[in-house]
Amino acid sequence: MQMKIYIRTFTTPVDAQMFNSVLHTKWPDMIASIEGARFRLLYNESTPNVSTVVWEFSSVEVQKKIEALIETEIAKFTQALPNRQVHYSGSVELDFVGGV
Repeated sequence: MQMKIYIRTFTTPVDAQMFNSVLHTKWPDMIASIEGARFRLLYNESTPNVSTVVWEFSSVEVQKKIEALIETEIAKFTQALPNRQVHYSGSVELDFVGGV
């Protein structure tokens, strides 16, 4: 499994909320036909100007498909709403589940 984390820090909480509303409305339909992709949007009350997205991919090929969508669909919004971005990507090396 591959994972990628996108952390975007916006100037204001309103900018982050506007960006997150785009994620809420666009991503369900955009990934509906792509098997093996999971999208999670995290929210933390103490940092409302930060948008954090965690992606899980079943393979590198699925990751490339999603990254291509991100490049074409999300780039226009991140250009309109200035932000600092940090991306981290890698393969899952350990995965523990409690209560098993």
